[in-house]
Amino acid sequence: MKKTDQNNVNIYLLIFLLLSLFIASLAIASTDSPEVKTKAVFGQIESALITLKSKNEFTKSNVKGVLTQYLLPEVDVQYFSYKVLNQNLPKISVELRTEFITELSNQLINTYSNLLSKYNGESIDIGTSSISKSGKISMVNITITGEKKVNKAVVKLLMSKEGNWQFFDIIIEGISLLDAKQKEINSSFNKLGIEGTLAHLKNINQRSFTSS
Repeated sequence: MKKTDQNNVNIYLLIFLLLSLFIASLAIASTDSPEVKTKAVFGQIESALITLKSKNEFTKSNVKGVLTQYLLPEVDVQYFSYKVLNQNLPKISVELRTEFITELSNQLINTYSNLLSKYNGESIDIGTSSISKSGKISMVNITITGEKKVNKAVVKLLMSKEGNWQFFDIIIEGISLLDAKQKEINSSFNKLGIEGTLAHLKNINQRSFTSS
């Protein structure tokens, strides 16, 4: 009888441990959900922009600094860059690919900073999300509400190999930043070639840096 009781205790203990592990895994998954990730990142950006406004330090350079600190580490820059390069990627050497990633990452930050350069205390609200059937891509709705205007945007995230969600695109008023940049780069490749396009990107980024 005692042996049966001991077996029952062991079974209950095993069930308890399995349930604990299951609940813990759900908690981890919830924390790393696309909505939570987007709220965390854009919440930090919004707070930083409000602080810059309050200190009268809202310059393009400082906005770039905010985005470099909070957004860039959460972007899959290689995925974004390779998608932008698209059909031109096989033509580029491994060494130059690294340079393209750097310059396209700078372009990404420049584009975001231009979008946020007119920020004037609008609230950034994170809405619902959807996940692809593969479970690897998510789209999260964002609403930017001002006194006279409401703008809608969608950010796209990719599940990394490590199991983290990372940003790779933003769609504003139906226009995808990735698609627009892809068309721009493809046109540049046709006109300037590989090294000419890279030099062109560096020139644009340098001008943007000196003007901020």
